[in-house]
Amino acid sequence: MKFEKPVFVQIVEMIEDDILSGRYGVDDMIISTTQISKLLSVNPTTSVKAVSILNDRGILYKKRGVGMAVTQEAKEIILRERRETFFEQFVPEFIESANKIGISVEDLLKIIKEHGHD
Repeated sequence: MKFEKPVFVQIVEMIEDDILSGRYGVDDMIISTTQISKLLSVNPTTSVKAVSILNDRGILYKKRGVGMAVTQEAKEIILRERRETFFEQFVPEFIESANKIGISVEDLLKIIKEHGHD
């Protein structure tokens, strides 16, 4: 676990990453909050909070008596939110950092084109 983010946020991101990678598909059951707690050695309340957040955001839904499963829209929701975060948070910080050390927009574009992939 990393220390810069709250543990419940790290659990949310871990489950989102598993959905994006295809480990969990639509209607697949995720591991239980008890399993998450044991696997990561965290308080069960922390696991419940993470799963509840994913449920509230429409990424997971409750299958009565069975557990939590991935919604049809999960991947789309995660990608949309992460793109928004990327453009609202990371890009401005990236550009500001480049400006501080004298890297021009032209140089940034050149580097992005060289390292990018299609």
